[in-house]
Amino acid sequence: MLKIHHSKHTRSLRVVWIAEELGVTYESHHVPFDPATLKSDEFLTVSPFGALPAIEDGGVRMVESGAICQYLTEKYGKHPFRREMGDPLYPLYLQWLHAGEATLTPPLANIAQHTSIRPESRRIPQVAAESVETFNERLQVLDRHLAGKHYLLGADMCAADVMVGYALHLASLFKLLDNAPMHVKDYWKRLSSRPAYQRAAAK
Repeated sequence: MLKIHHSKHTRSLRVVWIAEELGVTYESHHVPFDPATLKSDEFLTVSPFGALPAIEDGGVRMVESGAICQYLTEKYGKHPFRREMGDPLYPLYLQWLHAGEATLTPPLANIAQHTSIRPESRRIPQVAAESVETFNERLQVLDRHLAGKHYLLGADMCAADVMVGYALHLASLFKLLDNAPMHVKDYWKRLSSRPAYQRAAAK
């Protein structure tokens, strides 16, 4: 059985959400989000970087949320949730699959570090403020792309929506979607109302 090492609100939410969307049977193993646990010898045997998420799927062990989501989608998913080479929308699918982590999440991670995670003496308010500006600029790009679409590729949900959706989940925690552009707000309402997301977010 698929085992997902998970801590609430971390990138492992993507993996649990993907599993829920795909209807995969899995075990969610809660991992406390603290350095003592993440850097423990026991956890490092599962996740050598000492980071979440991590999965065990039979003899397969993986880390990195994007890689795991792509792996699970390719193993268990079907069209239109999974897109493949030869599909005219495959390049766009691949672009947004990676943009969720590579482009949208980094400024949010900076905000988290410099408003709550780091000791107060090591927080830099300017970094947090500039990261908010960066994220809002990138939301404008997402908003323009979403015009006239329900999901990133059109009418149908796909794995890339989960990757981007996690960034919006974080942004909602930071109250950064209160003044988000209209298409982004509507898109987040659609994503956050999905039963698979709600089950994943509750874990």
